[in-house]
Amino acid sequence: MMKKLLIILIGFILLSSISAIQIDAPQYQPNVIHPGDDVDLWIKINNDNYDNEVKNIVVEVTPHYPFELRQVNPIKGKATISHLNPGESDTVYFKLHVDENAPSRDYRIDVKVSYDEVDKEDGKETSHHYEITKIYYLHVYGIASFEINIDDTSIIPGKTKTIKLDIKNVGTGNAKYLNLYLIGNDKINILGGSLIFVGCLKANNQYIIPIKIYAVPEIEDGIYSINANLFWVGEDGKQYNSTIPLNIRVVKKIYANQPYIYLDDVKNKGDYIEITIGIANRGTTKIKHCVMTLTANGRNYTKYIGDLDEDDYDTSIFEIKEFGDIPIKVTVTYFDDYHNPYNATETFNIHVEKVKKEESLSPMYIIGGVIVVIIIILYIRKRKRHQEFEEFEEI
Repeated sequence: MMKKLLIILIGFILLSSISAIQIDAPQYQPNVIHPGDDVDLWIKINNDNYDNEVKNIVVEVTPHYPFELRQVNPIKGKATISHLNPGESDTVYFKLHVDENAPSRDYRIDVKVSYDEVDKEDGKETSHHYEITKIYYLHVYGIASFEINIDDTSIIPGKTKTIKLDIKNVGTGNAKYLNLYLIGNDKINILGGSLIFVGCLKANNQYIIPIKIYAVPEIEDGIYSINANLFWVGEDGKQYNSTIPLNIRVVKKIYANQPYIYLDDVKNKGDYIEITIGIANRGTTKIKHCVMTLTANGRNYTKYIGDLDEDDYDTSIFEIKEFGDIPIKVTVTYFDDYHNPYNATETFNIHVEKVKKEESLSPMYIIGGVIVVIIIILYIRKRKRHQEFEEFEEI
């Protein structure tokens, strides 16, 4: 076993000694590589053989993920040097692009050089072809990036609420010495400490922070932003910061007893009953798209009310052809500003007797009576004239 290892070592030394070409470690710019960067790459080729010339030098670069070659040479990934005299050097140029999602670590690049070494003996040139491949590693420094989610963004005016901030490092690098500074406004206040130390947050990891917020009583419905300022040190040693706005939704709560439904009036119209139902908004929040449905003896009667501001009211009149003891159920459906549905129900019991109409003479009898009276009057007049005529003849 030892004999084999010795042979391999001797062979390696011999190969190294006969190789005229030496490849320097790649030089690159920027010196600190981040995901998404374009990297300029220079490779220096040296002819360390001080006796022989080398020709037809071809330098090939084969990158691995996350590096990708860009076209800067006639053949992408290949650069040529026509010849190098003994002791001479030359530099070839390549350009790489780093994938935007590359995590922090070292990444491999293969550099292959093929060439012909010209050996001159007794004025005769003899070419020997060689190939050499070297492997290098370039470090990519990922950059941390953050998103913050809130478990529940709604709050009621005049109330304190604990919300949970879910901070996630969605970037490609780790964040060290991460600090979070919360900034409220004149409507939404941050209670307790507004500066929170998180520490190290690795890529794809998250951290949950409970905080207390308070909404002032006079705040209106709407969306209000508080800011989360983040400060950290990247893996490259640089200091970074980012500001993320957090939207808080203020909702004036609609309470179950906020709409007040009342029986305003009942009128007997003879053939039907006129029932007036009122609704009042006793809260400080607008109730929208109100629809009132009255149910009497299994029949539904529906009226659209519309929107009711705070301290506002409206009435609707229903006409029903029911009499006696009548149970009435009134249901009002409505929505808040966020189109959440609500409903309120009230029941009433009313008693209305049907009015009996007094009997009156039929129109036909009246007309007949008038005709009879007219005939009698005409008959009396005719008889009176006849008597006057007879008295005149006697004279």
